[in-house]
Amino acid sequence: MTPPSLDALTAIVAGAGPGIGGACAAALRREGADVVIAARDADRLGAMAARIGAGPQRGPRVVPLTFDFADPASCQALVDQTLAHFGRIDILVNVATAGGEHAPIDEGGWESWRRAFEVNVIGTLELSRLAARAMQRGHTAGGSIIQIGTIGTHALPTGRARYTATKQAMVTASLTLAKELGPANIRVNVVTPGFTTGELLSAMIESIATRTGESPDDVSARMAAGAALRRHVDPVDVAEAVVFLAGPGARTITGIQLPVTAGR
Repeated sequence: MTPPSLDALTAIVAGAGPGIGGACAAALRREGADVVIAARDADRLGAMAARIGAGPQRGPRVVPLTFDFADPASCQALVDQTLAHFGRIDILVNVATAGGEHAPIDEGGWESWRRAFEVNVIGTLELSRLAARAMQRGHTAGGSIIQIGTIGTHALPTGRARYTATKQAMVTASLTLAKELGPANIRVNVVTPGFTTGELLSAMIESIATRTGESPDDVSARMAAGAALRRHVDPVDVAEAVVFLAGPGARTITGIQLPVTAGR
């Protein structure tokens, strides 16, 4: 039997919600990593930890920690607590999401833009650099930082500029960070999901259906038809890309955007 690819490593999944974040945490655990799941909702984190941490006692551990991307002190606390629990950080997955409300630039309030920038850019980069420092201090094997982007940075949907603009800033900075951290053997990559099944996509489909008079099923089918594979992406599809980039098979891959878009 092939051993787990991430056995004995420690991963943080920051922004571990019920969709992509939870799927990433479950996949990393499956591959042998100890996993810290971090988000603002303590109850949801506890339920997630119980679900993905179930299994043999000798298996990997899952630790839930409350955390806010927009608070630099919270970023530092997350890194410190992870080191206190496991003594090392090898993998960081940032699933930052803020600013997804639908509003044209002419109508949106700048305060919501600031929040999106604080979470999607500053918070993501703050946690990335703190984790990278821990990776460099702890051992010589380096590490892997994986950011979750959005297809919106390419499609540029109207009404979503605060989200897509800040996510694009994060992508540009992260690809630069890959160059800066390369000499320390720390890899930085971005996974770019397409339309991904879950609460956010369902809400988008409902909103479009309300505006156009179509049924939600018809809207969903029309959106899926825009992809070469004629389907939406599932959170587990994104998680498998994250596991690959975190593991030894991607040891010479850094500074890329990996599209998981069903060919959109």
